[in-house]
Amino acid sequence: MQKEILQTEWSDTRIGRALIRELTTGFQLEKALENERVKSAAQDADKMREASKKMKHMKHVFEMPQRDHFRLVQKYGQQEVHSKEFMRYLQKKMPHLATSKV
Repeated sequence: MQKEILQTEWSDTRIGRALIRELTTGFQLEKALENERVKSAAQDADKMREASKKMKHMKHVFEMPQRDHFRLVQKYGQQEVHSKEFMRYLQKKMPHLATSKV
């Protein structure tokens, strides 16, 4: 009896369509959130460009969303992510997030 009810309420095509819809909207939401994080980081980078002109002893090089930083550290390691070569690469790839030259 229950098996018949489940088969009539939820067919394979309905489940497949629901799963595909959930995956595509989830990807779209993640992409939109990522764009918002990058916009926020770009605004912070603009502020830091102005503030870095006043700083004498420290140099702010690059602004990055936290999630991206943690992913890079997890993948490549702390030493590699903070190396000059990696910072130069990031500055070339995303110049809108660079605050000053390495």
